Amino acid sequence: MFVSQRGLELTSVQWLLDHHKAKEKERRQMVADFGVKRGDIVLDLACGPGLWSSLLAEKVAPSGLVIGTDFSPDLVRYAKENLEKEPHKDIIEFMEGDLYLIPFRDDTFDAVFFGNTLSYVEDVQKALQEQKRVLKKGGRLVVKDFDGAIIIFHPIDVYLQLEVLTAAANGLERNPPQPHFDNFVGRKMHGLLLKEGFKDVSTTTYAISKTAPLSPETKRYITGNAEFYLKNAAPYLSKEQVWQWRAHFDPTSDQYILDLDEFYFCMVEMVTTARAQ
Repeated sequence: MFVSQRGLELTSVQWLLDHHKAKEKERRQMVADFGVKRGDIVLDLACGPGLWSSLLAEKVAPSGLVIGTDFSPDLVRYAKENLEKEPHKDIIEFMEGDLYLIPFRDDTFDAVFFGNTLSYVEDVQKALQEQKRVLKKGGRLVVKDFDGAIIIFHPIDVYLQLEVLTAAANGLERNPPQPHFDNFVGRKMHGLLLKEGFKDVSTTTYAISKTAPLSPETKRYITGNAEFYLKNAAPYLSKEQVWQWRAHFDPTSDQYILDLDEFYFCMVEMVTTARAQ
């Protein structure tokens, strides 16, 4: 795990890599739908290890530019060290930067991409105002996140799954994560951008579904999701329910589901786009 200078515990690079690999096909489709184009100057805000930056660079090449910023020195260093592997490395830059105080002048970017980060933001208004500030007039804001209330692990008994999801929501409400984390931010993004005065706000919902056979990265990603829900749900479940849930994701158990032909996983992610005035 990484711990930032602000004391925020960050997800490991391995988790971010697994997450990206598990959803790379869907992420490429999302980027194709973003509306960024050749020659655009794009800010990948809170870029982490730079996984989205390379996808954005494919769209703005050869005359555009993608600048990735993140407040974690560890993640920025990782992104820089792996830049040599990128086919569009000449149009990608990485630097440290605070999303509440973006280190660029007003009206700098044709587009700002803010992916998988809004759920961690406590002062949403300030963050969105900063993004609006650095966008050119008419520039495009793209906010991408998820909504954790909509997730399927089949063939787990539907009633057990609903019990776990309800208990997890209860746990998140009664014991708010520190640092801040909003597991249900996806449904809110459209209204948040309207509230901050963005124009032409539009939201597209993507169903991310996975079936067997699963890659090792996808198995780790799905198992990580299952562990997150159980961690928050466990205090509100019976011992039997906790045991049943764990068994479904334990490769040594005869209840393990990720290798079953009938296995099906689905979650939803939202992409909200808007224009700065």
